[in-house]
Amino acid sequence: MLVVVVSVGFGHVFCFLNVEIIIPVVIVNIFGQEGLEVLGWRPVPVDTSIVGYYARETMPNIQQVFVRVVKEENVDDIERELYVCRKLIERAANSETWGNELYFCSLSNQTIVYKGMLRSEVLGRFYYDLQSDLYKSPFAIYHRRYSTNTSPRWPLAQPMRFLGHNGEINTIQGNLNWMQSRETSLKSPVCAAELLIRSGRAAEEALMILVPEAYKNHPTLSIKYPEVVDFYDYYKGQMEAWDGPALLLFSYFFLVIIWKIVGACLDRNGLRPARYWRTIDNIVYVASEVGVLPMDESKVIMKGRLGPGMMITVDLPGGQVYENTEVKKRVASSNPYGKWVTENLRSLKPMNFLSVTVMENEAILRRQQAYGYSSEDVQMVIENMAAQGKEPTFCMGDDIPLAILSQKPHMLYDYFKQRFAQVTNPAIDPLREGLVMSLEINIGKRGNILEVGPENASQVILSNPVLNDGELELLLKDPYLKAQILPTFFDIRKGVEGSLEKTLNKICEAADEAVRNGSQLLILSDRSDELEPTRPAIPILLAVGAVHQHLIQTGLRMRASIIADTAQCFSTHQFACLIGYGASAICPYLALETCRQWRLSNKTVNLMRNGKMPTVTIEQAQKNFCKAVKSGLLKILSKMGISLLSSLVDKFLGFSYCGAQIFEIYGLGKEIVDLAFCGSVSSIGGLTLDELARETLSFWVKAFSEDTAKRLENFGFIQFRPGGEYHGNNPEMSKLLHKAVRQKSESAYSVYQQHLSNRPVNVLRDLLEFKSDRRPIPVGKVESASSIVQRFCTGGMSLGAISRETHEAIAIAMNRLGGKSNSGEGGEDPIRWSPLIDVVDGYSPTLPHLKGLQNGDTATSAIKQVASGRFGVTPTFLVNADQLEIKIAQGAKPGEGGQLPGKKVSAYIARLRNSKPGVPLISPPPHHDIYSIEDLAQLIFDLHQVNPRAKVSVKLVAEAGIGTVASGVAKGNADVIQISGHDGGTGASPISSIKHAGGPWELGLTETHQTLIENGLRERVILRVDGGFKSGVDVLMAAAMGADEYGFGSVAMIATGCVMARICHTNNCPVGVASQREELRARFPGVPGDLVNFFLYVAEEVRGILAQLGYEKLDDIIGRTDLLKPRDISLMKTQHLDLSYILSNVGLPKWSSTKIRHQDVHSNGPVLDDVLLSDPEDEIVLSFYPSKKLHSINIVVMTTLSFWPDP
Repeated sequence: MLVVVVSVGFGHVFCFLNVEIIIPVVIVNIFGQEGLEVLGWRPVPVDTSIVGYYARETMPNIQQVFVRVVKEENVDDIERELYVCRKLIERAANSETWGNELYFCSLSNQTIVYKGMLRSEVLGRFYYDLQSDLYKSPFAIYHRRYSTNTSPRWPLAQPMRFLGHNGEINTIQGNLNWMQSRETSLKSPVCAAELLIRSGRAAEEALMILVPEAYKNHPTLSIKYPEVVDFYDYYKGQMEAWDGPALLLFSYFFLVIIWKIVGACLDRNGLRPARYWRTIDNIVYVASEVGVLPMDESKVIMKGRLGPGMMITVDLPGGQVYENTEVKKRVASSNPYGKWVTENLRSLKPMNFLSVTVMENEAILRRQQAYGYSSEDVQMVIENMAAQGKEPTFCMGDDIPLAILSQKPHMLYDYFKQRFAQVTNPAIDPLREGLVMSLEINIGKRGNILEVGPENASQVILSNPVLNDGELELLLKDPYLKAQILPTFFDIRKGVEGSLEKTLNKICEAADEAVRNGSQLLILSDRSDELEPTRPAIPILLAVGAVHQHLIQTGLRMRASIIADTAQCFSTHQFACLIGYGASAICPYLALETCRQWRLSNKTVNLMRNGKMPTVTIEQAQKNFCKAVKSGLLKILSKMGISLLSSLVDKFLGFSYCGAQIFEIYGLGKEIVDLAFCGSVSSIGGLTLDELARETLSFWVKAFSEDTAKRLENFGFIQFRPGGEYHGNNPEMSKLLHKAVRQKSESAYSVYQQHLSNRPVNVLRDLLEFKSDRRPIPVGKVESASSIVQRFCTGGMSLGAISRETHEAIAIAMNRLGGKSNSGEGGEDPIRWSPLIDVVDGYSPTLPHLKGLQNGDTATSAIKQVASGRFGVTPTFLVNADQLEIKIAQGAKPGEGGQLPGKKVSAYIARLRNSKPGVPLISPPPHHDIYSIEDLAQLIFDLHQVNPRAKVSVKLVAEAGIGTVASGVAKGNADVIQISGHDGGTGASPISSIKHAGGPWELGLTETHQTLIENGLRERVILRVDGGFKSGVDVLMAAAMGADEYGFGSVAMIATGCVMARICHTNNCPVGVASQREELRARFPGVPGDLVNFFLYVAEEVRGILAQLGYEKLDDIIGRTDLLKPRDISLMKTQHLDLSYILSNVGLPKWSSTKIRHQDVHSNGPVLDDVLLSDPEDEIVLSFYPSKKLHSINIVVMTTLSFWPDP
């Protein structure tokens, strides 16, 4: 084959109009500096008439630049030179204010990328070049996808320069940032040009390195293809994996062996579909589903589907197709990876746990006090994990103040909330997909990824990141790691101010020196034989983050790993934070000592001896603790949509606003974030370093006070206790509410209102108050209470989590009001779907367990929920709904599924859920039919087909970036979007999820409302919000931030009789509100009228405030953040909170809220079922198949016919 190389580069450039004069000058100058000659520019001819409105508004000037590469003749060298020029141009542009106004679609000797913000079918009409016979290509990569970008941009159109992908790389920003941290270790003449491919690697090899399959537990790889396993083992410690659901398509030209390769690979989870076909006329198709392209099946000679981590490539000149194992075996055989791994890669030997306590009980107590432990932490978390080997379960949600608003001291971890995947990149099911999940991590120096050799394999493998004392000692003795211990205490003898920052700088300098002197392992330790009053421990998370960021900035991060040897780590959330911000492993020495102390205590010994607790040895107690931590870490990974622990570490090299998206920060200021948590979202500001030092000191001094208690303090962060942390749902509040609704007393409700208005600052909205631009008006002129209550909904509390009595009473009350109750995910008894006509003296034989009934009452839930477990979801259930809710996430445990303990699965509950009594029912974290936004759109379509009269809502949980997700949901034809706050309730959930996941609805609602307005989507959807609502003030705050409807969960339960015993998960609710035990259900005190009274009081409260503000109806204040202002209030911890984001405003919807709420159900448009239903002879089933041809768009044909009842 003759290959003619022309030393010319072709650049396809998007140049945006406001700088189109400047950009060519910059480009020409840099080409000139690199010795390339610009031959000319060409405006690319396009047809703008077919461009959509938003695309035309942002359309760039599309140019092509032609350059002569004088110095190079080899095509690979030419490509590298062009890459270097492109990177230099991009770097120069990024230093200017117009850096985002320039984009190279391609700059190559071999490839021109034509793309745009267009529908795929019009691309060829838009570019006249593509209509020319002079343009020919042996392959095409294109991407046709329903857009989820809130503000689509031309540069984001697919494909990119080397890849096209259908999916999400969850770790991509972290991957990019790790590459930036590598810059000083890359020694290559190509200057990391396209890094792997431009350094001479084949694209298949690069993709195997970047997107490795789950090879550890693969049933055939280790037996049939051990060389492939060796390849993955070698690179696991060199390159962090790209993790996330994605189908990747790639192409490259390699002159040395005259290869033009195109290929495709799937992510390790296989969460994107990929099918391939080869026809007899030598055309190979790869597509995400069947039916994308017309194909004559009689010509197909090969077909298949890519499984998790699989790959297929095509050698275009040779006409060869290579399937997965052929590709990987060839790549893996190129070097003796097995020999290098065997000789250099070491596995850490597991060591036995200590069998006795190291410290006396008094010393243990002193350290627990100094490092921030509470009695709840020890008894409910550590001891529970040591006894059972799993995270403790709790209930009712998180109703205490955010750490920054609390008057109690908090550990630094409490300022962080776990992010979670929802919709576009879903959570992973850690049980079903456990094969692809791993806690393994390598420690030691990472060598130059561009050079292949045995020295790069010299690392230590840890099977998991939880170390005991013996394992830490082994690492300290490893001769190659040359571990260096860095103590993490700060000196306050000269005062607190500035002391923390000064010490952190010294630690970073010591870390820098140690790494430059050859240390490959830094151990940050707060271990000390004697604690000193004037040398408190730095929060270990702050120390780890600061050293991590410092080493990144100095280019040393790839040369050493970080381990935390700390007393300040005992919960899964804390482990996840340390790993996420730079630690490769943690030795929780005080938590393990606490496990040993617990096992040796007389109380534990007696309980085990008397058979009241399973017997465990001292070693088993510590193993159980570590087991619980590891299981918890897997759950945290899975809720983020990440399968590898190494990806969690890799995610946190944040150099930009969106760099670190695994955790959000609530209450730390810019000074701290920039120092240690660069890239993490901290939208409300907060503590300075000195303020954090004072909070840290408040724990430390307790260990040295003469009147120090002989037991740990109970802060009441989990369970309410007098004198402890404030809980929004507290006994006094419950009693006041019960009195108001049972006595139907306005004065009693006023006392309840006063109690709420006098409470400590508990949520972000408590920092705001109303202002008005009008004079007050009489209440009589304000919208009626009966109209306002129609905007109220109750939370999705399942029948099972709460009792039948509670569930039905709530539904009846909401139906009386014209509001909406929510079935939750447990299904519903069909007996409830008909109005009652047999009520006598408040009792009905149909529902004999309820009282206070009226003829005409209906116990059906207007909103019927479709959750991931699909419990109780049947065709008749769906068609008996006014609304259908797809629960993507739940405020109290986002990224996890519902959880119903087996003891609450009675015969009745089991029948409704199509299960068996006594069997725990756990819904998976994701819907297993929703792995992309297209999948969600399909389910919305299906539900509209099943029940064309029902609006479809999608329930999301507040987090940064929710506006993007909500925009995708709106485009997916949802009628309602619900935003839930982190403080929502739950019947059962792990404590770490309740306390440390999700964000405040005030921020989530604000982002969603404003993003939808900016993208012209706000009028398409009703915005509903819930999470901790208790009063009319909450309703009006939410309205001003943009919500149309308002959800009440826990408070609705309280109004029907809940006494907040907080034992829902035990099935022992003393008043039968959340129990399935018949003797307890008989104690249920509520009647539907109680809840009716509550909501009418709330509506009247809303009316009163509207009158004071001078507005006649809720419509007039929705989205009016200008009616809010910060309260003049002094917080205990800081005065540096910034509420400007919540108070910002991008405009108002074009329609009133009432018009949005009353618009018709969104239609699916013309569908085949409509044609069939219009058949005048009703013989559609018999005549359909011979006369109609089905296509992929008809995948739910007959749905309406099958499910819809007779008129």
